[in-house]
Amino acid sequence: MRRALWVTAALALAWFSGARPAAAGDDFQTWHTVELRKGLTSKWEVFFLPEMRIRDDSSELFYRESRQGVRFSPSKHLTLGLQYLFVRNENAAGKHRDEHTGEIDVTPKTTLGPLHLSLRWRLALRTIQGSSGEQEYQMRFMPKAAWPTRLGNWKLTPYVADDLFYDYTRDAFNQNRFFLGISLPLKEFHGAKSFLDLYYMLQHQLGSTRDWSSNHVLGSKLTIQF
Repeated sequence: MRRALWVTAALALAWFSGARPAAAGDDFQTWHTVELRKGLTSKWEVFFLPEMRIRDDSSELFYRESRQGVRFSPSKHLTLGLQYLFVRNENAAGKHRDEHTGEIDVTPKTTLGPLHLSLRWRLALRTIQGSSGEQEYQMRFMPKAAWPTRLGNWKLTPYVADDLFYDYTRDAFNQNRFFLGISLPLKEFHGAKSFLDLYYMLQHQLGSTRDWSSNHVLGSKLTIQF
C-alpha cells in the first residue's frame, strides 16, 4: 500500500510540475456520474451512464449527458464498445446547445506485476447544434494504471489516468484530462455489485483563440452492476 501511494504521489508531482499556469478563466467544478451495467452473457453487457456537471465554483448546473450502449469482451485482455451519447450544454449566456454522437471504443488491457493497465482508444462522430460543419470527428486516447490493494479490512484501488483529445476539424489536440482517483467496492444488494469512484481531475482546454484554460474538478461515479 505504501508503495502505491508513493507511485501515485510521484506521478501527480510530475504532472503538476509541467502543468500550464492558471489563467483568468480557470474554474472549480464538480462532475457526478452514475453507471448502470447489465450483463447479458459472460462476454456481453449493456450500460446506461448519465452525468451532470456543475461550474462557476460549483454553483451552476450547466451540462448534462447520457451515454448508452453495448460492450463486448472476447477475452480478459480486450473490451470493445459501441455507444450513443446525447449532450445538452449551456454556454455562459445561458443558451443550450445539443450534441448527438456515435462512439466506438477499443480497450486493450494487461497486468504488470500488481498494476492493472489499460489503453482506451475512442473514435467519435459528433453532430453539434450550431457547428459550422455538419459532422465532426474526434479521437481520444486514455491510458490508465490501477493498483488493487487493501488498507486493513478495506479493499481499494488507487488509479491514475490521462484522457487526450484530438479534434479533426481543428486539426489539433484540444483537450487533456488528468485523473487521480480511488475506487471503493460497496456492499452487494440483492445480487447487484456496486463501486464508488472519487477523483480529482485537472482539465486543460484549447480555446477558440488558441489559448489554454484549466478547470479543477472533483468528481464522483457510482457504478451498479446487475
